[in-house]
Amino acid sequence: MILTGNQNQSDMDNLNVKRLGKIAIYITLFICAAILIISIYPGALNSFFFPVILVSILCVPIFAVSVILFWILRTLGRRDLKSIRLPRQTFVPWREVTIIAGIVLVCYVLLKFYIPRRLAFMISRTAFEQVRVQHIISAKVKITLNRKLGLYEVDEYAMDSRGGAYFRVFSGGDGLSPDTISYGFVHQPNHEGSPFGAAEYQVFYLYGDWYWFRVSDDF
Repeated sequence: MILTGNQNQSDMDNLNVKRLGKIAIYITLFICAAILIISIYPGALNSFFFPVILVSILCVPIFAVSVILFWILRTLGRRDLKSIRLPRQTFVPWREVTIIAGIVLVCYVLLKFYIPRRLAFMISRTAFEQVRVQHIISAKVKITLNRKLGLYEVDEYAMDSRGGAYFRVFSGGDGLSPDTISYGFVHQPNHEGSPFGAAEYQVFYLYGDWYWFRVSDDF
């Protein structure tokens, strides 16, 4: 009877672990989907993750300690401290672990090659091209646009004398300095700088003559 009771308890624990594994799969899917959607906007992930990292530095240890304390108190509520033993064979839900690892890997590959951003810009490219043609002569300096171009809200547009038509879709601080970091899309960019600054200037290829850029206003 004791063995049967222990076996039933073990089966129940394994079932709970599998349930937790399924919950973890859904949470992973939700987080990865949110990250992929946010990644459509250049710079949005950078702005989002900085405060998250700061909060995590404080919250993650507190959460971990809370979980451990909860487990200890829950265990002590059912049995004496001396009787606490780790099971010889711990059940691992390998199927759920494999699924979660696969989801994370796919998400990483999509982010690494900017797939969501490429697809979103392909949908929006026609609107960008129209503005670029309309302002090809007049935009010798930065102009305030504040227009919705496809999936993106463009606040400023400028042509650089060194080459490139720049559309800024996002700007903000890096959390460490007073400088403003600008992000956006650029047609046929130069490799020296942009109308929004020259420090830490980077361009990343999308397709055709289009790139996305990142730059600081610290000239």
